[in-house]
Amino acid sequence: MNRYNEPRAKFQSQCAHRFGLSRVLFLVLALCLAGPAAAGVAVIVGPGTGVDQLSKAQIKSIFLGKVKTFPNGDPVTPVNQAEKSPMYDAFNEKVLGKSSAKVLQYWAARVFSGKGNPPEVVNDDAAVLEYVKSHKGAIGYVDSAAVSGDVKVIFSAD
Repeated sequence: MNRYNEPRAKFQSQCAHRFGLSRVLFLVLALCLAGPAAAGVAVIVGPGTGVDQLSKAQIKSIFLGKVKTFPNGDPVTPVNQAEKSPMYDAFNEKVLGKSSAKVLQYWAARVFSGKGNPPEVVNDDAAVLEYVKSHKGAIGYVDSAAVSGDVKVIFSAD
């Protein structure tokens, strides 16, 4: 190798090292920003509810206040998780097919026009499980990993 090629080879080696390092840093950053992945969304009811299964469309109608009863005629009371909950966003996107911002806009318009009020709100999975167990006709959603034997899963979305 002559004296002119040495700096060039060193420069190429440094560039390759920097490029490889920057790819690793990019991947680490991307994984950190992605956050924890939520498991599936489980829509649940209490064991005494006479419903074993609902379609996505039926659940959407219940949570958007368009339907006030289960298909068997019993009254239904939907319960949402708090906006800060990751399950709130997951449910809105996977089941309602809307962003959380669109759901909030929807309810603002319904309340303003006097057409209805949004579902009751509780903090997290544990609060939904407790609410559904203790309120006849309640329907809610939790992370599928949080489901207990005290409730019935009537719909799942991954």
